[in-house]
Amino acid sequence: MKAPNVLILFADDQRFNTINALNNKEIKTPNLDKLVQSGTVFTHAHIQGGTCGAVCMASRAMLNTGRSLFKLDDLGQGVPQEHTLMGEFFKANGYETFGTGKWHNGKKAFNRSFEQGDSIFFGGMHDHWAVPFYHYDPTGEYNHVIRKCVDQNYSNQVKKTAGQYMRAGEHSTDVIAESLLNFLDQKHDKPFFAYTSFLAPHDPRTMPEEFLEMYNPEEIELPPNFMNYHFIEYDNWNCRDEVLAPYPRTLKNTQQHIAEYYAMISHLDYRIGSILDKLEEIGEKDNTIIIYAGDNGLALGQHGLFGKQSLYDHSVRVPLIFAGAGIKKGVTSDALVYLFDIFPTLCELLGKNIPTSVTGKSFIDCLKGTKNKSRSELYLAYTDKIRGLTKDGYKYIEHRFDGVTTKQLFDLNKDPFEMSNLVLNPNYQDRLSNMQNNLKAQSLNSNELSHKLGATYWS
Repeated sequence: MKAPNVLILFADDQRFNTINALNNKEIKTPNLDKLVQSGTVFTHAHIQGGTCGAVCMASRAMLNTGRSLFKLDDLGQGVPQEHTLMGEFFKANGYETFGTGKWHNGKKAFNRSFEQGDSIFFGGMHDHWAVPFYHYDPTGEYNHVIRKCVDQNYSNQVKKTAGQYMRAGEHSTDVIAESLLNFLDQKHDKPFFAYTSFLAPHDPRTMPEEFLEMYNPEEIELPPNFMNYHFIEYDNWNCRDEVLAPYPRTLKNTQQHIAEYYAMISHLDYRIGSILDKLEEIGEKDNTIIIYAGDNGLALGQHGLFGKQSLYDHSVRVPLIFAGAGIKKGVTSDALVYLFDIFPTLCELLGKNIPTSVTGKSFIDCLKGTKNKSRSELYLAYTDKIRGLTKDGYKYIEHRFDGVTTKQLFDLNKDPFEMSNLVLNPNYQDRLSNMQNNLKAQSLNSNELSHKLGATYWS
């Protein structure tokens, strides 16, 4: 019997609470809802953090190497030969490997991972209607850009609609989905590993007009932790994500941004539906492990922030769904997991040895339902400025900026929007002390990149 295929569907900037079936009744995601119902959802999946404002770069390196933030080489911009990539693992185990979409970790690493590919983007973000995609180049040079648009005269295709610039032609989500569909239509004598990495819903938030029309910005409900300004001094005030909206944040502007964000996700959801239909059409749906995840979250007005350069849940928690071959249906798990735990989990699902370079922890017992928990705590980091710890339903964060340390403690069960800081509450001093000690211990253990991420500074 042929081993199960593996299909990874990876979104860009999609936070954890942007799927209708996961308690967001404003957003329209019928196909992701079906995936939720037919699989196992991890509601507390996290990225570990980022090494710079381009949080996705480190996140994608962690996913594809199974290594933690502090075990990455060159901060995720390149992958050393001795670090086994997920695609390399599947190739070594008899799989046909294919990659399409965004790859932010170097051309050599891409070709080490995949023997086929198309519509490949080596970068962080781009205009969705004019992405410099590449066909697969077996030499690894990638010198010839292809552009998926009607023509190069973009200025003649622009029209103003609802605050957005819409373009005729092919949107990145459609281009990437079609490349995967073309691959799936091929004859597959071996099981396949297909890595499909979308640029959506990352800004610029443009999409086919019919999806924008699904949402009336005036009807968007702002989250309880919407704020005009972030209340902690930090060094990200002027990073590109934060200046997408003016200070102070306003109700109307934030509603518009959220409506466009939801519209991009609904467009993405539509193409996910075409992919699931194709798997069924070719008879591979029941023999494919499907993984849907996001590379990081996004604030969009929460805590007065718009980007993902923080350790609040809106920035570090992401959707994670397993469905398909051998996966329990209709299960929801609140186990604490990192995205870089996916690699070792897949190894164990397939009965293969985990590569020695992988430092993630398999959560296969949670998938099988034999355990409720995987990790007891998660250590979180953003550059050398912020550290955090999630444990037992609490989160502790330390911000260090301009010689000032700001401390925050949240009870996530009572305060899921992280609005009530308990650091000075006398009833939580034992909990505070415990979290601080654990944070220090984690910092001492995470010292491989201390010169780049400031790990020793936190010990």
